Amino acid sequence: MANQVVKWEVVNNIGIITLNRPEKRNAINGEILEGIQKAFSELSLNLEARIILLQGAGTAFSAGIDFNYLATVARDDGRAPGIRLREGIDIIHSILNKIERIEKPVVAKIHGFCGGLGLELALTADFRLASENATLGVPEIILGLIPDCGGTTRLTRMLGPVWAKELIMTGDMLPAKRAYEIGLVNQVFPEATLEEKTGAFLDKLLQRPSLALGLAKRAVDWGVGLDKMTHMEIEAYVQSLLITAKDFPETLQKGLATLLKKK
Repeated sequence: MANQVVKWEVVNNIGIITLNRPEKRNAINGEILEGIQKAFSELSLNLEARIILLQGAGTAFSAGIDFNYLATVARDDGRAPGIRLREGIDIIHSILNKIERIEKPVVAKIHGFCGGLGLELALTADFRLASENATLGVPEIILGLIPDCGGTTRLTRMLGPVWAKELIMTGDMLPAKRAYEIGLVNQVFPEATLEEKTGAFLDKLLQRPSLALGLAKRAVDWGVGLDKMTHMEIEAYVQSLLITAKDFPETLQKGLATLLKKK
């Protein structure tokens, strides 16, 4: 299923979402945002799709926001200055927050340029796998702006204020290997093997129990910013759901068999 600029399908239990505006390096406009929202909404409810893969067609993951779209969102509409823009940002926040809360693993496969809103989209994924030719960053400061769709928020929580400030306040685009060193991406592969290595990573996730994957994700995300004891209460609550699940005995036996094979 698809609209013109976002395609999605389910293949071997993997929901694949492709930004499909290669002639614009997948610059994000209203149509792409609508497509992303619909794709993630449908795949989050699709029982066949146990994992979601996000990727970009062409030479880049995403060049960031389409400036023609930004001009439309930011134009004066007769109200107090900035209201229209803030409403537009709120819509994007809502879409990205919903992606982040999906109780399925989301993997972003990144190649080429991944900047600005493109990186902010990738930050909502649980895992970011990059090719060696990828560059990642938030260059908004060069234009006199800041990343406003979760960039300052997620980068700070993910990397800490030191690296978040360097990325945001310099606007530098980092090569993939440097992004890996600071924890911005999980793994980096040669461009020629990115497809194969991403497939192997997805296969590993598919071998893990779906309920445990989804709740492990929520346990980590819920705990960000909470005190230790509250986070530990969340752990206990999640564990109680897993261990009392109807299929837990079967899941446990399969897991023990897998662990014994590794010894």
